[in-house]
Amino acid sequence: MIDHAIKSFVQRRVGGVIVSNEEGEIIYTDPRIILSAHALKTFQKRKPSMDDERTWELSDLESEKYYRVETASVVEDGNRLQCHLFTDVSDYASLFKDISDYSKQISDISDFQKRILSKLSHGYDACLPDLCELCEASEGVLYMELDDGEKVRISHFHHRLQSRVESYSPELKKMLSSRRFDLSEGSYCFLSERTGQQHYALFLRRGMNFNEEYFRETSVYNVIRLFIENGVLREKIIYESEHDKLTDLFNKDKYLVNRDEEFGHPDQIAIFNFDVNNLKQVNDTQGHEAGDHLIVMAAQSLKSIVNDEITGYRIGGDEFVVVGNGVSESQADTIRASWEEALDEINRGEQEQITVACGVACGEGEYDIEKLLGEADKKMYENKKEMKERLGLAER
Repeated sequence: MIDHAIKSFVQRRVGGVIVSNEEGEIIYTDPRIILSAHALKTFQKRKPSMDDERTWELSDLESEKYYRVETASVVEDGNRLQCHLFTDVSDYASLFKDISDYSKQISDISDFQKRILSKLSHGYDACLPDLCELCEASEGVLYMELDDGEKVRISHFHHRLQSRVESYSPELKKMLSSRRFDLSEGSYCFLSERTGQQHYALFLRRGMNFNEEYFRETSVYNVIRLFIENGVLREKIIYESEHDKLTDLFNKDKYLVNRDEEFGHPDQIAIFNFDVNNLKQVNDTQGHEAGDHLIVMAAQSLKSIVNDEITGYRIGGDEFVVVGNGVSESQADTIRASWEEALDEINRGEQEQITVACGVACGEGEYDIEKLLGEADKKMYENKKEMKERLGLAER
């Protein structure tokens, strides 16, 4: 009776038994063991040899079962048999998988954070490639409202990172006012925040294997927000260190750095020197506020010709330099004419007229940047003298 009770208990506790003969044929299968055809084939291939007694593992993906198998040989009525005791450890395997997945998640996020933090000196949109890779998103877009409140910088990552600036529009306003996890045009809002007065929003488009768990992970959100806001702050600090506060043109320090680097030494270059006439007299007779207004007017005229290849600097109280990379002599004449038109237009709306002397020097191929700067300065003073004589302006 006790032996029968023990036998029943053991049979209920274990997963069951499969018995095979010396030829490897299965001659008995416990009805509690139901293996798929693929798992049965794997069993035949992996089961130990007749003389090998050991514990091994077998998984059945179709039934989502995981077994620990104890194999040993026995002799019954002169026949040598091999018994395989199956124990269902699926629950333990599932727990192990959960722990393994969690460990992988921690490792993935830790590696991701390290990569992001290593890029702190890069632009605030440099996080997009790594974030898309982590979440397995097909593309990412970051919308950043610029300081003037009239434009938005759009950084887009799809195989490579690109950016552009667009004027504010209802569509962009909608994107920037999104909330986390909102869906817009097939993309999900990863974050929507503000730094200072600037709104920004980041969207990810789902890929085939989009990782929803990482997308919603708080630690990923926090490191991306930190990265972006650090990048914006760093950009502002750099901008303020390189720009003149009154005119918003590059300042003298930035000019000296770029001059030492020969402005990138392009194959063609045009140097424009500008000087505001009679600024000292205006400062002395009307005050520095009136003088500052003249400087701002001059800077506005220069901004009309500044672009990605043409850079403007304020290098002194009333002195400005504009450098055109890749600008030929004929193009320089056109740029000067365009500047003169812009200055005339500005003067039409002002009671106090402004005159600005200009000198231009151009170089091509092998040129000496210092000689060009000196030549432009000399021509500017010649133009200043001619203007004073023609307009009857007072000498300093």
